[in-house]
Amino acid sequence: MNRLLMWMFIVMLMFSACQGPMGPAGKNGLDGTAQWLVATFQVSSEHWRVVEEDDWYFFESEIEFPELTEFVFMEGAVLCYLIQHVQYAGERNPTRVHSLLPHTVYGEYDDGWPYSENYSCELRPGWINFTVKYSDWAPDIQPPSRLFHVVLMW
Repeated sequence: MNRLLMWMFIVMLMFSACQGPMGPAGKNGLDGTAQWLVATFQVSSEHWRVVEEDDWYFFESEIEFPELTEFVFMEGAVLCYLIQHVQYAGERNPTRVHSLLPHTVYGEYDDGWPYSENYSCELRPGWINFTVKYSDWAPDIQPPSRLFHVVLMW
């Protein structure tokens, strides 16, 4: 019985010994310290530039992006999306879809041969470079106009 009373006393002491004046409230995430910026970039078909490296080809479009500062580049997060309009089975109108980069779009040439377009982006302070690589590396295929959605968070 003495042991039981001793343990009950220790437990009560543990719960009562940690009381004191309440400190200041912590941050709740709504104090404005987190910041973000959303940008949309339209890359027209004629703005894709062909690049040749070691007998294979890809296309790129480099865009000045001053909001991508050195601080955001080193300490923040950047999310890049390819915006597409996809026709789902049973729906009348295409649905706007954001696909996180890198992303692959599959298609067929007019003669039925399949191909893929692989979209990605490269970042450096002040610049964003969108790239597209075709599965057959053909330099004579001009990529279509594409819309990209970019989210900066810091």
